[in-house]
Amino acid sequence: MNHSDKIAADKTSLGFEFQDFVYIEKLIELKPGQTLGLELHDDIHVETAADDASIKDLLLIQVKHSVDLGNITDRDIDLWKTIHNWLKLVPGLPHYRTVTFQLYTNKNLNNQTFVSLLKAARQNIQAILDYIRKTDQAISVAESKKKPDESPNPLAKYVKSVSQASDKELEFIFKRFEFHSDNSSIITRISSALRQLSIPTSRLEDTRKHVIGAFKESKFSRIIKSEKVVITFNDFRNEMGFDRIIRSARAEPADFDRFVDIYYSYQRPDTLSFNNSKFHDQLKDIGISDEEIVDRGVEMMLAEQFIESLREAGSFSASENSRLENKAVSDWKLLHNQSHRSTKEDDEAAHQQTSQACYDQTMRNSLKTGDIELPSNLSCGKYIKLSNLPRIGWRKNWQSRFEK
Repeated sequence: MNHSDKIAADKTSLGFEFQDFVYIEKLIELKPGQTLGLELHDDIHVETAADDASIKDLLLIQVKHSVDLGNITDRDIDLWKTIHNWLKLVPGLPHYRTVTFQLYTNKNLNNQTFVSLLKAARQNIQAILDYIRKTDQAISVAESKKKPDESPNPLAKYVKSVSQASDKELEFIFKRFEFHSDNSSIITRISSALRQLSIPTSRLEDTRKHVIGAFKESKFSRIIKSEKVVITFNDFRNEMGFDRIIRSARAEPADFDRFVDIYYSYQRPDTLSFNNSKFHDQLKDIGISDEEIVDRGVEMMLAEQFIESLREAGSFSASENSRLENKAVSDWKLLHNQSHRSTKEDDEAAHQQTSQACYDQTMRNSLKTGDIELPSNLSCGKYIKLSNLPRIGWRKNWQSRFEK
């Protein structure tokens, strides 16, 4: 492969990447009841289902990308090739109620005759047909004058094919034709579509990369299974996780330090009691004072309320909370085993002293979620919740006494 061939290959590859990014843009815009296909009926197609599950609207999109930005001209090969492809495509389309043919390009639209007519194709049908036949005649005459060793005009075959179509076939296309010209960056447009979904500006780049990655993975897995790349609104939102990505992007990072303010601003009632709680029985059993038990109960109660508020805000999920509690049990188990390695259960005084030490060590052990260390009161609240279930305890024989 020579240098020119390599450049051509690179441009082709870039065209496919552009097509994928346009597909992602359309995924973000997808509405309930719509299905988006890739390289099935056209480069991209959008089906909108009717109430009876038939195809209400069918949008066929030809995606044309140019590395060298410029204008679509009257003799733009991408334009004529697109019309040629649609004429071949129409007979094999599924049954639909309405259909639209869209040329999606990153080029600008100039003011030459053919392009100008196509900007309002429905109103210029006869003029478009006349222009097609005249263009074919002009190119045919120019080709006939070439010497045998001269290369043919690559546009000629597409113009000839379009010109040979019947008026009825051409009218069918042009009554449903529209341009979509936008030379702004497709990456910028994807970010703009996400911004309209209330994604904070600071999270746009990461969110865009997550969405692109989710699509690329889904596309790869479907192709490997020899499946068509056809994605419904529900597939995108649920299977590909777009709703989850959006919720995560909208949520502010969990501010665990805020719990300190919540804890110290809480006005506890004079009558507050946790006498009917498992954790109360466990602490009372090892000699912890009533005042401290109430302190621990307040930490547990506020910790649960705080974690629930984070979950509702989307900044700390139920699975993350479950993982935090499992890590807390692991940390406690290590401390419990170390504390009671030499405990003799028949020596109650020594057993209680060791149990208190196990409790104190656990309360001093700060929990972490990721790289974030939780405030000590929040960690204590989590441990006390676990002793209230009970999943953890302080005595060596806590399970036989309190797990019933």
